Amino acid sequence: MCYGDKEGDFMEFVAFYLGDINIYWYGLIIVFALLIGLGISKIMFKLYGEKFSPMWDLLIFIIPVSLICARIFYVIIHLDAYMSNISQIFCIWQGGLSIYGALLGFLATSIVFLRKYGYNLWLWFDLMMPSILFGLIILQLANFMMQFSLGTPLGLDIPNDHSLAEYVEYRYRPTGFEAYQYFQPVALYQAFAYSIVFMISVLCLLINRKYKFLAEGTVFLFSVILMAIIRFGIGFMYFSVNKDMLLYPMQWIALTVMIATVFIYVVKRFQHN
Repeated sequence: MCYGDKEGDFMEFVAFYLGDINIYWYGLIIVFALLIGLGISKIMFKLYGEKFSPMWDLLIFIIPVSLICARIFYVIIHLDAYMSNISQIFCIWQGGLSIYGALLGFLATSIVFLRKYGYNLWLWFDLMMPSILFGLIILQLANFMMQFSLGTPLGLDIPNDHSLAEYVEYRYRPTGFEAYQYFQPVALYQAFAYSIVFMISVLCLLINRKYKFLAEGTVFLFSVILMAIIRFGIGFMYFSVNKDMLLYPMQWIALTVMIATVFIYVVKRFQHN
């Protein structure tokens, strides 16, 4: 059984209604990020003389696969919360999507599609990388504004030293930490860090268009490595009631992605040479 209705806990995140269907702000933000990301990709494809029209065919497969993977990934990470009520797994409208699962679905679908139709996989990934980063920036800003991502609590007597902090409303504070008003703004940190990687990726693509100093796929692979490093490092600032863990699940995933991407880059360089 799925819980939550128009009087439920999710209603403050609803932008408007279409009959009995709730249209959430977070969903609208995702659509906005997707549209702007497509615009960025179209510019990059035009600069490199690549046809953009196949992207529309790719999107037909990417959107449903990424949505399914995002839900599966989220459920796996929070499996304990769903074991007592399996039916809640299918209540996707109540929230619970992993952006990293969505990225995995995006990459897997893109690889199959681009290989099948003979497109330049590594070049496409390079040209799509700024769009991916832009989407992550927007989603992290949304997480910050909606207080979806909590960092470690700051002291009760936090000094007025103009350091960054996120005020969290009482009802969103973790159990046992209701007295704490301010938490580390981890989503804002990630948005800022991804913005730097975004600018680096765009700059490299613009320079590489003329001077060809980077092999195809380099911008994508290095961006993924930097994203994994950022997620791994900021993971130490995330709130968790379990302080005995060496690393949190998302940190292990980030570390795995980092190692795998470095391995792919080394193998690619070896084959190129």
